Amino acid sequence: MIYKSYQVEQNINLIKEKLVLIYGENLSLIDDLKSSIKVSQNNLEIISYFQDDVLKNQEQFFKSVLNLSLFEKNKIFFISNASDKILPLIQEVEKKIDDQKIFVVADLLDKKSKIRNYFEKSKHTGIIPCYPDNEITLRKIVTEKLKNFKNLNTENINLILESANMNRMKLKNELEKILFFFTNKE
Repeated sequence: MIYKSYQVEQNINLIKEKLVLIYGENLSLIDDLKSSIKVSQNNLEIISYFQDDVLKNQEQFFKSVLNLSLFEKNKIFFISNASDKILPLIQEVEKKIDDQKIFVVADLLDKKSKIRNYFEKSKHTGIIPCYPDNEITLRKIVTEKLKNFKNLNTENINLILESANMNRMKLKNELEKILFFFTNKE
């Protein structure tokens, strides 16, 4: 299933699949999604890998994913820096996982990418493309974060957006400064 990033950002529980690919050039959005997943699943053990480590130590990865005891909690796995090299391993793991969730995280993937095509076409996997933010999405972030401030107007929002230069990471830093320095919310 192909998810819209803004929908998942609003409700992380939309994701029902056990295998999900998160990819795109908006690295800040990818980080936000990963953080939301970790917060929403705080009762589960979270294990992070890099693709190269998984490929070098496939046996250990399979043990970690497939071995559960009665006393262990379910796990969520993040595999970062993914590329087409990991696709055969993902296909093999997909057949064997029950309650575990695996999030495969990649940078920008072109349309010919094997892993992207697999996740888009499979009925048992999810995919979340993370495209660059536009002014509308950044404006929503500002208004949501500063909704309790009294003198927030269009001019102030435009000034904040201009300072962030259409970059979500910079915008988050600017908003943190505002929240820190303007504790009386005026």
